[in-house]
Parts: sequence; structure tokens; C-alpha cells
Amino acid sequence: MGTMISLIVCTLGRTEPLRRLLASLAEQTHRPFEIILVDQNAGDYLDSVLHAYSVLPLVRIRSEKGLSRGRNAGLKRAKGESIGFPDDDCWYDRGVLESVDRFFASRSEIDLLSGRTVDASGADSVNRYWPVSGPITRDNVFGTGNSNTIFIRRTVLTGVRGFDETLGVGASTPFQAGEESDFLLRCLERGHRGYYDRSFLVRHDQVTETLARVRAYSVGFGRVARLHGLGPSLFLTRNVRTVIGGCLRMAKGDLEGARHRYTCFVGSMRGYAAPLGRSTGRSAHGPRLPGDAHGA
Repeated sequence: MGTMISLIVCTLGRTEPLRRLLASLAEQTHRPFEIILVDQNAGDYLDSVLHAYSVLPLVRIRSEKGLSRGRNAGLKRAKGESIGFPDDDCWYDRGVLESVDRFFASRSEIDLLSGRTVDASGADSVNRYWPVSGPITRDNVFGTGNSNTIFIRRTVLTGVRGFDETLGVGASTPFQAGEESDFLLRCLERGHRGYYDRSFLVRHDQVTETLARVRAYSVGFGRVARLHGLGPSLFLTRNVRTVIGGCLRMAKGDLEGARHRYTCFVGSMRGYAAPLGRSTGRSAHGPRLPGDAHGA
């Protein structure tokens, strides 16, 4: 028996991917753990799925739509000594939770663990990852912090609010991404130490880089860069590379690739230039968790 691990799973509009995730959790070699399923569907949409996995240690709660909002609702219910945030369309190999428990038991100085998402064949998916394992920093946070792989010690919540509800999929703002990077950066600002382990893997299918997805993620990137003062060190460098890459693809006749890079550039500029008004502050809508006396 190890320590209790809480898994906060927000779900909306998916059944078969959720079945795959729950099936993988049923096979975990680590106990105990709990699943806090944040159901953002209407009515009984998930009843048949949850009935099929009624043997799992699962608590179903409801929340308004929005990924960050749902995770914050789940954080209020989490009892584990460590907490993870799997999406409803990822899945775990059998030893994932055992690896998390072993890591935190052996690395008392580390408060946050992250790794890579890979598809069924083992190829990187969802993100472009930092090439070497090591500490999570302001410079590498966008390449080390996919939310599916993030696990935190519960003690992190003593000084850091939950996720910024103005960021992430389903937020009532244009900033439809970046919530996990913002969360990690606020943890670092509070003195918590994170470690990115390339050998720590969570499964996730490949995603299609549509213009809509590129636009949403780039706007979120620009927003987070502005909130955390990453303009000179990261934002400008990445945008210069994006523009150069777009020009090279245009020269080669790759109009689709050039269009993606143009969309990325415009989106990140839009996110960076957006007003910082009080109503959209980086933690304005986060829950006040135990010990959080003021905003990050």
C-alpha cells in the first residue's frame, strides 16, 4: 500500500475515450487512489459508462463548463497526498500511479512531477517536449508541462490557488489554453520545485493541428507570457522563430504550413496584447484553497 493519489478528471461530450481511461485505471498496480470525475455533461449522459466501472473508487461531481473551473471543483474534493489531472481522452499504462508514488517518496525536495504524452506506438503527442529531463523552469515550462502528466504534492495547494478560470478550454475568454503553464509558473514563483522526467509517460492519441487549435493555443501562450513577464526571454524569441519558419515555408510553396505559422504569430500577439484588467487577472477566479491568503 502506498499513499493516496487523487485523479481529477473533467469530462464533456466523450464516452468511449472515457471508458478507455477508466479501464486503464482499473488496471493500476498502485493502491489507494481516488477518481474525482467532474461531469460537465447534461443529465444522465455518462450513466452507462459509470455503471460499467462502478467498482472503481470514483466520486462523481458536477460543475459548470470549463476545464479550469472543473479542475478547481475537483481540487476542493481531493483527499490524496498527491494529485493528478488526466484528461478524459488520455490513458495510463499499468504502472503510472506506482511511478508517481515512488517518485515522491524518493524525492522529498520535489513538489511537482511532469513527463511526456505519447501515443499507442510511443511517439510524442500533443506537445513538443523538452529534450532532456531536469528541473522545470520559466524557460522550459511550455515544453515540460502538459497537464495530463502533471502530478503535485497536496502541500502545493497551501500557497498556490487552483487553475486560473480565465484560461483553458471552455473559459469565457479567448484564452483557450495555457492554464497548466500558468499553474506551474505560479508554483515556481511560490518557491516550489518541479521536475520533468522524459521517461514518465502518459498515453494520448495524436491531435490534428487545425487552424482553430493553433489559434486557441497561441492566444493562451501569449496571455501566459504576458502575465508572467516572459516577453523578452521567451515570447519574442518564439515569435521570431515562428515568423522565420513561416517565411521559409512560403518560399518552399508550403502555403498550409505558412498559414499555420501566421495564425500562431497573430494569436500569440493577440494574447500578449490583451488588457490585464482586474476581471481577467491570472488568479482572479481561482478558488481560495487552505492557506492562500492572497492572489499569486
